[in-house]
Amino acid sequence: MSSTPGPAAIAKAAGRIVRDQPLTLRTDQAEYLELVLLAVITGVLAAMGNVGFRALIRLCGWLFLTMESRALGVERAFGRLLLPLVLLSGGAAIVLLDYLFPGEVLGYGFPNFLEMVNLGNARIHRAWIFIKAMGAALSLGCGASVGREGPIAQIGGAIGSTIAQSRSLSAMRSKVLVAAGAGAGIATTFNAPMGGMMFALEIVLLGETELANLILVLVSTFSAVVTSRGLFGNTALFHPAPFEVKSYWEMITYALMGGFLGALAAGYIRFFHASSAFFRRLQVHKWLKLGAGLAVVGVIAIVLPDNLSDGYPVIDLAFAGKLGAIMLGSLAAAKFVASSVSLGCGAPGGIFGPTFFIGTMAGGAFRQWCSFLLPGLTGPRGSYALVGLGAFLAGVTHAPLTAILLLFEMTRLDPVLALPAIVSTVTALIVAYGIERESIDTYSLAREGKSLAIGRERRLLTQLTTSSVITRQVQTVRANAPAAEVLALAGETSQSTLPVLDNQDFLAGLIVTRDLLSTLVGGVELGPLVNAYDLSRQNPPVLALESSLDEAAQLMDYEALEELPVVEHLGFRQGKFVGLVSRPSIAQAFNRVAVSLAATGTRDTSIFWATGYRVSQLRVPDSAQGKTLRELEPRARFGVSVLAVQGAGDPESGFSPIAPDQALNPGDLLLAAGRSADLRAFRRILDDTSG
Repeated sequence: MSSTPGPAAIAKAAGRIVRDQPLTLRTDQAEYLELVLLAVITGVLAAMGNVGFRALIRLCGWLFLTMESRALGVERAFGRLLLPLVLLSGGAAIVLLDYLFPGEVLGYGFPNFLEMVNLGNARIHRAWIFIKAMGAALSLGCGASVGREGPIAQIGGAIGSTIAQSRSLSAMRSKVLVAAGAGAGIATTFNAPMGGMMFALEIVLLGETELANLILVLVSTFSAVVTSRGLFGNTALFHPAPFEVKSYWEMITYALMGGFLGALAAGYIRFFHASSAFFRRLQVHKWLKLGAGLAVVGVIAIVLPDNLSDGYPVIDLAFAGKLGAIMLGSLAAAKFVASSVSLGCGAPGGIFGPTFFIGTMAGGAFRQWCSFLLPGLTGPRGSYALVGLGAFLAGVTHAPLTAILLLFEMTRLDPVLALPAIVSTVTALIVAYGIERESIDTYSLAREGKSLAIGRERRLLTQLTTSSVITRQVQTVRANAPAAEVLALAGETSQSTLPVLDNQDFLAGLIVTRDLLSTLVGGVELGPLVNAYDLSRQNPPVLALESSLDEAAQLMDYEALEELPVVEHLGFRQGKFVGLVSRPSIAQAFNRVAVSLAATGTRDTSIFWATGYRVSQLRVPDSAQGKTLRELEPRARFGVSVLAVQGAGDPESGFSPIAPDQALNPGDLLLAAGRSADLRAFRRILDDTSG
């Protein structure tokens, strides 16, 4: 007779099973936990980097604006006339830093940072941790009208990139850590973890992120703020007065201010880049440009010394309502010009500080002017200055959520602020975007033909060159070949074009086979004197080996061609003809790389698919040296698709598409897809292949 076990026996058996069953995590779970830990480390190190950066700013400010100013007697009568010398001495130090690190110091570098993150491989130079900190500290210390936020974002991004490279993370995950570091730097600066997170998502990652990546950025920004508060306490950068709204009719005034600041933001974007273009056009040495620009800023400071550096203490005065309308308007105009000149001439720094300053002063001044027209619809001066900061920031950066969250956290999430901030910020964004579609960070990139707002597909194509998909064994024809020979070749080849070469293998023209058909149908006589050159298109569209596949695809669409010739290099004298790039080869390369990116996002050697398929990494043995995919026939013989290859000589370059005739080298890493049994069979063939 069997007896039913009691609850105690069941609990005992369950406990024994749990003890015998080891606690394990799936590979993806363990990897994500590692990424969370790396995000924490990034946040903590970014906070420490911010601490060091602020110490450098204080040191440089003490050297230039305190010690040197005292030595020059700036505080005495007419001593303020010597202020330009203080800025020029700081410029000399910046010149020395640029001499030590050429090409890494001068100018507003945040657009280049965004390009590296969104269009590059998210590998930021480690040296930027020091270079960006020192350069901006010298600029701010001597009084240049620049901000500290852009450099600290780049410092945090460089820290995140360094950590990602140390763990050999994929480009996509490196990008998230870079954004996390940038957001952590901003969060520490303003004691605003949510604002820092939104800066990383909205400005650095351009709003494209997954929930898992959002969590990583959030972990990093909160870790940074916790570290900062542990060191310095819960101190705020600004101390605005309590926010007040007289009545909800006041939303009309805030909307009008938003429209005014949106138009001002669009004007600032264009004036800022016009100033940069002016200095670029000057035919003098870059050091003279820097000196001239800083001298102009020094002259402005003679009249308005509060315009020096980022002016954060003056912003606090505006928040407290202690500045009059004339002073507010004058300071806004001075910073409008001085910041554009400072960064345009090459002084290193950021744009957030000047944007805060202009928005605050312009917002406070607007309230004063509006109170004469609508006295019953205006609240305290400081409230308009605070909302003006966020509205102008949204108009300049096209990042409204970042602006609103920063406002909330700077006022300790005052609920009264919500409606005026949203009304003014959204209105400013609409007006600014209607006038100028590019933000201050994307304006110069757009003028260079670069767009950060392209889809993921085009981003993949921008990172691949024509050299990765070129077909070198193509049918060509000599320029002096008779028309009969051209017609015979056109009838035999599967190509849609016939490159016409001269006797030195330079491209002389391009014959499009459909043009030949039109010629024959039109009844044109092809006499014995007509040759290939006569039938070709002269000055045809060409690509260089380093041209991107995105450029190739756009050129094909514009020229209505399925193939384009490739030369060694472009220029006044083009290089020799090397092959053709076709539309199908571009599509094939894109498909391979898309799968490759998905596969290499994990460091696990295999990624299992449904119904037994998987992607596996296969190391090429010594016995397969010199073999090609055309010879091995992995798809025809085994049903295995080789998606990409990573060269043994340069593993840091990552995976790239593999051509059918590309020779394999020992140690190369193949990315292959197929069923497990087929992959094992292909691996055995690789091992057994004889030279």
